[in-house]
Amino acid sequence: MEVFLVPAGETSYELYCEPPDMDHAGVTGRLFRRVRESLAPDTDAPQKRRSELTDAPRSESWVARLRASVVRGMAEWVAEQRLLWHLRHQDTATLVFPDDIDAGRARSIVHTTLRRDRDHHRFWMVVDGLVTAVFGPLFFFVPGPNLISWYFAAKTTGHWFAFQGARRGVDLVSWSERPSEPLTAVRAALRLPATERHRRLGELAAELQLVHLATLI
Repeated sequence: MEVFLVPAGETSYELYCEPPDMDHAGVTGRLFRRVRESLAPDTDAPQKRRSELTDAPRSESWVARLRASVVRGMAEWVAEQRLLWHLRHQDTATLVFPDDIDAGRARSIVHTTLRRDRDHHRFWMVVDGLVTAVFGPLFFFVPGPNLISWYFAAKTTGHWFAFQGARRGVDLVSWSERPSEPLTAVRAALRLPATERHRRLGELAAELQLVHLATLI
């Protein structure tokens, strides 16, 4: 597994990887799929149904917008956790870092970041777990699926997986390092005017073979 230390400014960095799409198996996979399927509008509905939604009362339109917002937010949140979720299965990893800093500095940044992520996800795992346990049953009388309980249960499990990945990255993963000139060039590209910056980041993403790097930045 390769983990990239991507410059996000002159002195700030983000950890990034593009693992193969993970099949969220087991309880977490079912939870995420069920929340998505329950919240998302039927994108394959015929034009007639779309017209009905357009002509629906304002309250229904508000609900549809809320559902779409939750689905987008959940998808973005899942994407943000993929590095840590993937890291929990790893014994070794390669840290690819800008070649204008030394390997010791790069390792220090990674361990600091992973410790911060470990503490963050441990805290929110407890918070979301309490919300699920305490407030979830209160909504049993609401018609339809208990979306609130599913949402927070999925978040709790996701935080647990991320916590495991961050903890493993700090304590158990054996790291090797590889300097990268293109990552150093990312830092310089951030100072370019917008149009030129986008073009240059696209070139660097292709050189690094990171499909979504430019979108991340």
